[in-house]
Amino acid sequence: MKIYYNVTSPYTRKVRIVLHEKGLFDVTEQILVDPWADPAALHATVPVGRVPALVTDDGLVLSESTTICDYLDTLPSGASLIGKDRWPVMARVAVAQGIIDASFAIAIEARRPEALRSTDAVARHKRAILRILASAEATDGRFDLGDISLATALGYLDLRVQDVDWRKARADIAGWYATVSQRPSMIATNPT
Repeated sequence: MKIYYNVTSPYTRKVRIVLHEKGLFDVTEQILVDPWADPAALHATVPVGRVPALVTDDGLVLSESTTICDYLDTLPSGASLIGKDRWPVMARVAVAQGIIDASFAIAIEARRPEALRSTDAVARHKRAILRILASAEATDGRFDLGDISLATALGYLDLRVQDVDWRKARADIAGWYATVSQRPSMIATNPT
């Protein structure tokens, strides 16, 4: 298998954490790309030009982080990260994905020329992040795909949306995040 990735992409980080947790990190060819530079190798593989993009050993191309994680979880390596209670896990994935998407939208807005930035859009995304955080769930003792998604979202907030004080809003989750941040998969994929 090979994965096209970018170090700071939260979508990629989620997949790379799963690769690590499933014991596939070191046996997967990892191709670092800058999707903003429109790399020909990425476009030849996945025309949408986004990362992550996974190419399986039999040539299947998967894009979109949750789809890739779902596929990786079907592989016999490592413990299942979704398990038999699929829908509760996937519901938590969706909650965390909302944080990732809102945070990414804020980061994209920051790339626009200052005169074209929408402070209203950024404020709306920040309000959404805080609303979503209020419904987020983290539990000690497990690290499934829902937890991986939440940890990825919180890490991306720290990287790109530092003025959202999520630790103050959710001290319980801040403690959980401090613990899971020490996992080898989190350390290996830390974008800083």
